Amino acid sequence: MKNKIHFILICFYIIVTILLSLNCRSKHETFLEEVNQYLEVQKFEKALTIIQDKLESKRDSDEVISRTKPKRERVIRMSEDRNRIVWSEDEKLIFRDIPNPLVKTKALSDLPFDFRISTNAEYALVSFRLKNTKGCRMKAISMLNDDLDYDSGAHIACRNSGSISKDGKYIYYFIDESLYKEKTESPRKPTKILDASKILPPFSKLRNKYSLVPIEDNFVLMTGIAGSYNMYYLQTKSDNLELISKDILSPKLYYGNGTSIFTIGGKIGIWFLREVEYGVGKKPKINKGFSITLREIEPWKTSNKKDFLSFYNRSIYKWSPGTKKVEYPILCERAWGVARDYIIYENKIGELVLANTAYSEEDWAVLDLYKEVKKQIKD
Repeated sequence: MKNKIHFILICFYIIVTILLSLNCRSKHETFLEEVNQYLEVQKFEKALTIIQDKLESKRDSDEVISRTKPKRERVIRMSEDRNRIVWSEDEKLIFRDIPNPLVKTKALSDLPFDFRISTNAEYALVSFRLKNTKGCRMKAISMLNDDLDYDSGAHIACRNSGSISKDGKYIYYFIDESLYKEKTESPRKPTKILDASKILPPFSKLRNKYSLVPIEDNFVLMTGIAGSYNMYYLQTKSDNLELISKDILSPKLYYGNGTSIFTIGGKIGIWFLREVEYGVGKKPKINKGFSITLREIEPWKTSNKKDFLSFYNRSIYKWSPGTKKVEYPILCERAWGVARDYIIYENKIGELVLANTAYSEEDWAVLDLYKEVKKQIKD
């Protein structure tokens, strides 16, 4: 036990030396002295709690973009370039342009069941569960002004997700597995553009899910269930549907930096991260991908060509294929990667925070101390 305590104290004093050589001396002296008090009397769990609180706390550079803790879990959607986000807070949708910044709030008449946004995040298609009957109704709205507030007369299966065009003029949705298009103006005139027979899921006899994800002026269409999905490319000018891949594990797609999306292929327990590249006048092409682990299952592309960010078990990691993961000095409840190598995270009191990923030597030293004390407790 004495050797164990001696080892921890040596590590601690090395880290203290690093931290006190920096310019935020007084603030961190208090933190370090408090941790040291508990280490010296072998109260490692208490010391770990204090260090953990430090990693959970906001930095001075972090921006709280919402202090509201909603009753229901937030849903966050991103624009195609990930410079804009829209998130739900109970009966509200909130738009944020990250670099500007521009903030707009839309009050809704009821709790939304789900919502999807256009590629530029300026329009949203919101679904609401119907009362006293099955299904959902839909409303199309503008996130920036009052130019669009359109109620569709169609009712859809809530498990399916439609979408909205970049200019907000059209909504797309599924009824009985067929795809419809509807102009967001009166009189309502929905048009079937693809019959169910044209949209083939892997297992046609099951209760499949259908969803649309916008890319440029077109859509990626996903259909399937239970870890087996087909991916299609829908061209809106011609209503033409082309198969991209049959080997997709999840319907969730992750925007890259404006010219690609990422999807998870493979099968349960064997995952591959696959990139679908597209561009103006180009048909999407999917690559073979590379193997990933559970910690990399929610990938967000960084500005670096090879690097990704992922959130797993309260931690955020930076990684690239074939290299060792780098754990960032932060602990949070949920996190997303957005443009410009920023992250958005929820802390333990429910705040939504925008943060950069430029951490100081001081931040990294606190993480090292956290890992060392945690390791010694396990030993």
